[in-house]
Amino acid sequence: MKRVTIIGLGLMGGSLGLALRQAGLAEHIVGCGRPELQRRAIEMSAIDSGCTDVVESVAGSDFVFLCTPVETSIALLQRIAPHLSPEALVTDVGSTKSAFAAAAREIFGPSANQRVLPGHPLAGREVSGLEHAVADLYTNCVWVLTPLRDDAGGDAGHAAPIASHRALHSALQTIGARVVFTTPEEHDRTLAYTSHLPQMLSTVLALTLEQAFGAGNPALQIHAGGLRDMLRLARSEPSMWEQIATSNRQNLAEAMQRMEAELKAFRESLGSPEFRTKFEEAREFAKFLKG
Repeated sequence: MKRVTIIGLGLMGGSLGLALRQAGLAEHIVGCGRPELQRRAIEMSAIDSGCTDVVESVAGSDFVFLCTPVETSIALLQRIAPHLSPEALVTDVGSTKSAFAAAAREIFGPSANQRVLPGHPLAGREVSGLEHAVADLYTNCVWVLTPLRDDAGGDAGHAAPIASHRALHSALQTIGARVVFTTPEEHDRTLAYTSHLPQMLSTVLALTLEQAFGAGNPALQIHAGGLRDMLRLARSEPSMWEQIATSNRQNLAEAMQRMEAELKAFRESLGSPEFRTKFEEAREFAKFLKG
């Protein structure tokens, strides 16, 4: 990677810059964001130079990372598309992929597969902001790439023999990520269950406790570490999850409906032999998933 542009200097973008710098993968990293974030990112050695104009920031770059929420990334892709270098590859870190992939196809047409490679590193935290960026955020994380269907009708979801795709794949592995390929549609359905549903459950648990006890109730001092673990995700940034819930609404609604049915059945099993059966089934599945 000669010249890399990172648009969005928050937790994800800042950590990416630090990781690329630590691995010696980029000759020059341009960071696009507010002036104060640019200065801080330069001081942290996450970027080499800063820019407030997104069009100007991508000039001459061979790789562009959109490290912003999904809807923002779609709008940015529309803006920068006419100004990209002919061989530049755009990727993103959004938590849903179908909407971004559809926008890429609409913007770039038959060449979308060569110009855009949607991605999603499963490495977020419940905190946000450049001040929390770390070089090892992506170490051992799963980084999903969802190649688009090419103009010949080839299947998406598999590593494509495109030089820029191979370079991105190699770079992500070098910073410690485990790259997995799938389709945008399968990504969104799976993540609705494995990432988005846990967030919703943590949020609803917090709301349930608030309704049952109220904030600041002394009774809530009576808890163990398990409750804190369950509530960790409830501290996540609402605006980001608002966009995720909107862009993956159908899949998330299906996942929540399944969870509601399971919770109802589990409640009805209280005090019956079926309770232990369900508990054992869940326990064995949890062991399998951990392995």
